[in-house]
Amino acid sequence: MSESWRCVVDKLPEVVARVLGIDKSIVVDLINTGRLKIAPTPDPKMGDFGIAVHPLLKNTERSKWSEIGSLLATELYSSTRDECWVEKVEFVNGYLNITINYHGILRKLVEDYFTGKIFRELERVGNGEKVVVEHTSANPVHPLHIGSGRNSVVGDTFARLLSKLGFNVETRFYVNDMGRQVATLVYGAKIVESSGISIPSSIKPDHWYGAIYALTNILIEKNKLEKKLRDKINQIIEKTSSLCNPCLEGRLEGIPRELCFEFCSISWRKNYRFNIKKIRDIYREIKKTSKTTQNPLITELKNLIEEYKAELSEYIDFAKAEARLAIQYPELHSALKASIRDYREAEEEINKLMQLAESGDSETISLFRRVIEPVLNGFKETLSSIGIYFNGFDFESNPEVVKTAHEIVEELLKKGYAKTIEGGAIEVNLDYAAEVNEKVLKLFYPDRAGRFIVRRSDGTTLYVTRDIAYTLYKFRELGARRVYNVIAIEQTREQKQLKAVLYLLGYEQEADNLHHFAYEMVHLKGMRMSGRRGVYYTIDEMLVDAKTNILKKLFEKQSSVKLEDSVEIAEKLAVSNVRAILVSVDPSKVLVFNPEKIGEVEYGTIIQYAFVRAQGVVRNLWGLEFLDNPGQVVEKALGLTSRIVGTELTIEEKKLVEDIFKYPSILRQAYSEMSPNKILEYALNLALDFNKFYEKYPVVSEKDENKKYTRAAITVMTLILLSELMDILGFPKLRKM
Repeated sequence: MSESWRCVVDKLPEVVARVLGIDKSIVVDLINTGRLKIAPTPDPKMGDFGIAVHPLLKNTERSKWSEIGSLLATELYSSTRDECWVEKVEFVNGYLNITINYHGILRKLVEDYFTGKIFRELERVGNGEKVVVEHTSANPVHPLHIGSGRNSVVGDTFARLLSKLGFNVETRFYVNDMGRQVATLVYGAKIVESSGISIPSSIKPDHWYGAIYALTNILIEKNKLEKKLRDKINQIIEKTSSLCNPCLEGRLEGIPRELCFEFCSISWRKNYRFNIKKIRDIYREIKKTSKTTQNPLITELKNLIEEYKAELSEYIDFAKAEARLAIQYPELHSALKASIRDYREAEEEINKLMQLAESGDSETISLFRRVIEPVLNGFKETLSSIGIYFNGFDFESNPEVVKTAHEIVEELLKKGYAKTIEGGAIEVNLDYAAEVNEKVLKLFYPDRAGRFIVRRSDGTTLYVTRDIAYTLYKFRELGARRVYNVIAIEQTREQKQLKAVLYLLGYEQEADNLHHFAYEMVHLKGMRMSGRRGVYYTIDEMLVDAKTNILKKLFEKQSSVKLEDSVEIAEKLAVSNVRAILVSVDPSKVLVFNPEKIGEVEYGTIIQYAFVRAQGVVRNLWGLEFLDNPGQVVEKALGLTSRIVGTELTIEEKKLVEDIFKYPSILRQAYSEMSPNKILEYALNLALDFNKFYEKYPVVSEKDENKKYTRAAITVMTLILLSELMDILGFPKLRKM
């Protein structure tokens, strides 16, 4: 439904209530359920769209329909002619036929767009207010994958939108250089360096360190699981041994004699190789038996075997990941495998690194920074390739952030919202806080607020504690009036905890102006991503796949195309398509993507194609290059204002006028709902509608001057809007395709 249509429909309930005495809510329900039908007229001479008011007149004598219908038409016209650009309303055979003054809308749009009035009004939304958008903030332990890439593109697009709306936007990347993941990477990197292995020049640094991180994790977890599996096997053998004789002697009620023999077989084999197949056979029999008997000893054995199977499955996953990485990075694998022999020693070293980093040990912090710096450089290279840059990188190890984190803990203790629990850790009791603070209660309602740890027993604070401190930094030091944290939806509870603590500490204004911009995960067909296993689909790979697919199509269409030109076009289209894919779904919904189908998703290409076509019209019409001097094009177009007279617009032209009319409301909606996907949807529809118009109607060669200048005005406005939308979407702009 177009803007003008929607405007009329919004006014309808009040008009019907006034004329027919029907409650407005009844009319609204008829509209929402589709019983009051609104559709284009079958003939443009009858108007642009009609409203079938039969359900409103069903209790009225047919002889009075014309009189009442005419009154409805008169009242609806007087209520909508100015605000909704209605030119005429007629009642015909149970229909209110509405004609929109598209020519009037067009003249108004031409004046507002070519004088820049629309853009000045949009900039008043933010009016220079300082806003901080924190996005990406991926742990610097492996390359950016499609999941963190979604965060990056969604956050960057939203920041660009805020800038268009007149906000003073600052983008920040919060670098976790103190947590367990980074400490694990540093531990592995130290082993690699001590083995004399350096990063090959042929490998991008974030990919190299991603392999170190994954292999270090894999070897630690495998070692831990090996011990767990040995312990579990011993427990199973011990349990079957204890069941053997009682079972054979008939002292275990409901247990088949055949199963007793299996128990004994396991027991008698305990000094030989452990038979996994035998365990599977027993498990199947136990499951059958458990349906008829609830013997607790059998249930206990069943649970033991289930735990063993789960741990074995996890071990196999790690073993497969190790084998794959060992082939790709044999030197890394050999060095790490030779050093990581006992997971307890490894974890002790990792914990020590974490403690030293938080205590402010300069040597340790320097080591952490040295290891993650090449990873961050890899991030910057990837992000710059898709047009994403930051005003600053903030480190979690910042002494001020760490100091503030510990002060927060002390303040919570002082105010009685936190206490020391068994073991020495500090816990915040938000259940108690919710009883005395209404805002905390509302944050979690209807769920319980719960409890959470803010300082470990070893004296180190947690990520959420330091995040609270960092939030205060964004308001105090960066001068933010409002903060948006683009963070995964799975962190919703932690973000609420953060906000709750701000309320408890008296930072109510900061808490009110802190917004969690939640986004869902990306699900890949045929792949379960895991940084700990080194399994992911990176943004680097995604760009290469997109570029390759585009190049194939370019060469299929034009065999004589220049390679250099084709590569440049393919690179820019790849960026546009990748960014479009990552922002295409509402952030609150899961993005499902199949890398094998990347060549089939060409939202960016469609928008670029319309943009290039519109430039071509301007180039042929006036000999001007929009990308070289957009102001000159706008100035030239401003002269069209007086030359647009009462030409009847075609359906395609009306559709474009409606699209252009929507632009301000779309931007405001995308901002208020934190839905940058709406910008892409709108840009895509505008591009598709322009392509239909372009293919059907001439502009430069049009003989009728009124039509020519009308179409030229529509084309230039479309060109301006596509340029603005591409700025927001972060698309590089092509001159030709």
